[in-house]
Amino acid sequence: MSNHRIKVNHPRMHERRDWYMFWPLCLITAFLLLPISFNLFNEYVANRPQHSDIASVALGDGRDLHLDKSKLQNGQIHLFEASASGQKLLFLVQQTQDKVVHVALASCKACYHNRDSHYAKKGQLMCGKCKEPMTFESATQQATRTSCALPEIRHKETDHEVTVLTNDVLAQAATAVR
Repeated sequence: MSNHRIKVNHPRMHERRDWYMFWPLCLITAFLLLPISFNLFNEYVANRPQHSDIASVALGDGRDLHLDKSKLQNGQIHLFEASASGQKLLFLVQQTQDKVVHVALASCKACYHNRDSHYAKKGQLMCGKCKEPMTFESATQQATRTSCALPEIRHKETDHEVTVLTNDVLAQAATAVR
């Protein structure tokens, strides 16, 4: 024990003497990061896949579709999932107001690689990439440049039934990939 009055100042680890100098910097950083994080969240919500309001019916492996025409209503979309040799493809059947039955892949040729993001909304198939309704493409009607075209699938119609072969769906999908 010494009698001299020299005091040695040791820095304390838990002492916060200078915190008042850094709070404006923390506040400015928080205000700058808040809009950035808000925009990132909005982009995530806008770009996530939409859910269809129409359920798809899965056909058995390699099974063809035989659909009773009386179940078709004008303008209503019916989604089906065909599967063969491990490959699953969505296609749709729709009857127009003038009783013409359209069968098409549930994806346009331009956005085929984004086919998992397509969804049905209010009776229309929407492109998950373009966010536009898709229209039917056939030999008599070409789609406009502003919309995605659904490639038609060969099918057979009788007075009471619409038949779609799984091989025809696969063949149309093979041409859409090119």
